[in-house]
Amino acid sequence: MKTFSLCVFLSLTVLIAGCGNRKNHPQPSPPSHQQEATEFRTDSFKYASQSRQGRCEIFLDYPVQDGTPAAIAVKDYIKATLFDNSASLAPDEPEAITKAYCEQTLERLGKTLDQMGIKHVDEESMPEEGIEIRMVYQSRQVVTYEIYRYSYLTNGPHGEYAEYGVSFRRSDGKRMGSDIIQHTDEAFNAMIREGLRQYFDITSDQQLQEICTVDIKEPPMPTFPPYFVGNGIRFHYSIYDVCEFDDGDPSFTIPYERIAPYLSEEAAHLLP
Repeated sequence: MKTFSLCVFLSLTVLIAGCGNRKNHPQPSPPSHQQEATEFRTDSFKYASQSRQGRCEIFLDYPVQDGTPAAIAVKDYIKATLFDNSASLAPDEPEAITKAYCEQTLERLGKTLDQMGIKHVDEESMPEEGIEIRMVYQSRQVVTYEIYRYSYLTNGPHGEYAEYGVSFRRSDGKRMGSDIIQHTDEAFNAMIREGLRQYFDITSDQQLQEICTVDIKEPPMPTFPPYFVGNGIRFHYSIYDVCEFDDGDPSFTIPYERIAPYLSEEAAHLLP
């Protein structure tokens, strides 16, 4: 991936600006023998396309099951993420979905170049946009996806990317939100500060406050809800949630045994 220059995410609620190396995603936890009968199975699909308007890439872990609540919910979520308000018109087959996404993206990039009065772009400065939607965790109770999006548009100062996760309850496909956290107190805030210190590789709250733009005595929740991963609840802050642009998008995981007292009853029933 080249160094980006300007990114436009028309469909993303929160844009995370900045350039940097792609983070390594955790791999899906292998199912145990007890899980094998109810494994949430996916197939992976990758597609790339290029035209005079730019380049597009997509990677997609698409559910194999038909008819299960979680598979239906994940498929609907994927379509809504890729196609915004036109999700109901999206194709059903994953190969067609990836192709349609890139066709839509290249058309939008071309229109943007026309609006900017740019008639020609060379290979190096060609605009591009891409997305990865990967299953990163599953248990008998939940399945979790992480989404990574990036975009670059010609003649800009930098690129933009966004990364966040979402967990679905397998029994009925419900997408879990910020309400998985039932309450907070000073001990909870201390765990958040600890996670932020570990991310920034610092040792004191004084150093943390010098980095953060919010009062770390009562740090806010991330813009995107926390989500279930193999070893705990993952918090992934968007850029500007707690710090400036140059400090990135802090993320950390609080182990289940530590965060369990703060989970809602609904979320607590989903613990592995």
